[in-house]
Amino acid sequence: MLKQLLAIWVASVAISPSLVEAANDWENPAVLQVNTEKPHATMMAFPSREAAASHQRENSSWFYSLNGNWKFNWVKTTAERPMDFFKSDFEAKDWGKINVPSNWQREGYGIPIYTNVAYPFEKNPPFINKHFNPVGSYIRDFEVPSNWQNRDTFIHFEGVDSAFYIWVNGEKVGYSQGSRTPAEWNISEYLKPGKNRLAVQVFRWSDGSYLEDQDAWRLSGIYRDVFLFSKDKQSLRDFFVRGEVDDNYQDGKLALEMALTRATGSVEVELLDAKKQSVFGTKTLPAEENLSLNIPLKKPQLWSAESPYLYELFITLKDNNDRVVEVIPWKVGFRRSEIKDNVYYFNGVPVKMKGVNRHEHDPDTAHYVTRKSMIEDFNRLRPTGRH
Repeated sequence: MLKQLLAIWVASVAISPSLVEAANDWENPAVLQVNTEKPHATMMAFPSREAAASHQRENSSWFYSLNGNWKFNWVKTTAERPMDFFKSDFEAKDWGKINVPSNWQREGYGIPIYTNVAYPFEKNPPFINKHFNPVGSYIRDFEVPSNWQNRDTFIHFEGVDSAFYIWVNGEKVGYSQGSRTPAEWNISEYLKPGKNRLAVQVFRWSDGSYLEDQDAWRLSGIYRDVFLFSKDKQSLRDFFVRGEVDDNYQDGKLALEMALTRATGSVEVELLDAKKQSVFGTKTLPAEENLSLNIPLKKPQLWSAESPYLYELFITLKDNNDRVVEVIPWKVGFRRSEIKDNVYYFNGVPVKMKGVNRHEHDPDTAHYVTRKSMIEDFNRLRPTGRH
């Protein structure tokens, strides 16, 4: 779908190949990312089953948060942006500080804009008025944990609005735009022992801003979490799990697809019920680049809004010496949704759905929305008497 939208977009603005080649990345519909990792399921690797059971990435020794105070510079136009700030010896002594994650308009830089169908900038797709495209430049020093040696280190940005470049130790790593999707890079080759420097430059508007026009506050910056994570050379790169239910809503099937890097050793799969009891024991498979597993289950407990029953899945990678390499946890619900004769059914029961148009927004922190804030919003929407 995204590729189709891009094709339509490029055709609609009638961009010639020579113009695309010469354009800035943030004004070039042919460029969405540079050097990023392929998308994959949300996950965190843990060194042990005990740590994985928490389902909290902060409890993994292979997770390192980069949230906090960063050095920050803001200018009103792209021409004014600092051009050499990413160098390791750059002194940002005159720069301010900003909290990450945040929107810079909430931190005193520039103004927020609220509009619906009207664009907040002059329309000239795919270009952005050079006199109205503020740029925020960020610097953060960090040290890689000592137990990450001989492993791959990745950096993950959960959300940046609108387009941004990243450098590590003065070396350009890549570029990304698509403000509501994560961006991830393998930065292992750019790192050194001791202190490392991360530099990020964010543009308020990009050609993607033309596609993001909607009834919402227009805000900028690194507004979601930023973190490092470590992976073994042998690892689970991606997976997809489904809790399927048969036509009679009685029996089910656990369907699991996995993609591995450096496929050696074995993969163990175990499913626990809400009482922490194993459902089918442990299934062990020889490691391959791509694996699939389909396990039939008798009368699994079905998930619904009224009874949100979740099973607990553990995927354990082991090397050729049967040593645990990593453990990936996940919660699984068995349910079936379908449309029959223009009626929506959930687990065989006809359901009428009501919804709200909820943008990712907090009255105090703007587009940086904490887990606590999201739960408070859900509780406000909960009907009286429901628990």
